[in-house]
Amino acid sequence: MNANCSAMLALASSSPLKLSIVYNLIIACIGFPLFFWASIRLWSGTFTKIFHKNFRLIIQMHLLGFMIHCFGRVMLHSLDLYNYHFRDPCDMIPDIYRCFVFRLMYNSGMWITTCTAVSLIIERMIATYLRGQYENQYIWIGILLMFLTPAIASFPLYLAYSNLKFDGVFMPYCSVYKPGHPEIANLNSGVAIGAQIVARIMFGYLFHLNKKLREKMQRSSLSTRFQLEQNKNSTQCLKIYANISTIFLILQIGSFTYLLKVAPGIPKEHYLALMELNCQFPLYGVITVLLVTKRISSVRNHISSTLTSQFNLDRKETYFANFNQQIGAVKPLTKKY
Repeated sequence: MNANCSAMLALASSSPLKLSIVYNLIIACIGFPLFFWASIRLWSGTFTKIFHKNFRLIIQMHLLGFMIHCFGRVMLHSLDLYNYHFRDPCDMIPDIYRCFVFRLMYNSGMWITTCTAVSLIIERMIATYLRGQYENQYIWIGILLMFLTPAIASFPLYLAYSNLKFDGVFMPYCSVYKPGHPEIANLNSGVAIGAQIVARIMFGYLFHLNKKLREKMQRSSLSTRFQLEQNKNSTQCLKIYANISTIFLILQIGSFTYLLKVAPGIPKEHYLALMELNCQFPLYGVITVLLVTKRISSVRNHISSTLTSQFNLDRKETYFANFNQQIGAVKPLTKKY
């Protein structure tokens, strides 16, 4: 048995690697239908229609990133498990083009979800600046920002895949980053963590700004008040997303960078098992969707009660204004009489 076959046999015989793959396969299989359901509810659910279409377009790209990641992960892990259990070690060597396609989906989805924060910050800033005239308008901004997310994600992907070779390469396991060479991973990781921290700060700032504007504009038009209320509550939901994302990325990227450094000193199959176990993007997505969905439900109830009270206030003001006009018209007649 040659060296390549021996390397594949070591992977196929590793219980930690197979357990790690099975665990991630289960989470990805749970995550994909959940993200698909969230996409449907994003456009058809009553509680999501309070948000601007541009906001929902960007969130849709975020969910699409999770679905792309989960699909690529399901395909990779399913093929690996099948090969490890049913094929000869010399026949289970992954095809480099298969690795490229499915690992690109794996990493593309991961980076799209990470880069969504940039588009969300821009969109919410525009919504705050154009309050009063943003409702149901400027859809082209949402479309542009939606495609800005994968455009930004293409930069770290280019860095990761720039040195990839297809000819004469033996790749026992589909991966991108090379153990012992964490330079590109460190650069991408630093940018990702920095973006999430900035997003958390900006979402907090926009929340308090819209809250103050909402308090100052009690007598503005109903459309303006609705837009400010929507801005305030959407950024409150985004703070949850930014908090989870920042914590997850700091933990995930920190441990990933450490794994790349110590990988040369541990067995290959143990390194791969830890690497897959470390990349918990499907689980992170599942937790985010559940928490944000819960928050949106409470936001819906709050906005409904707020708009009802404002509507009643407008009706009362109109009634008393008409009543005062009638009183003013009756007084001269009374004096004349």
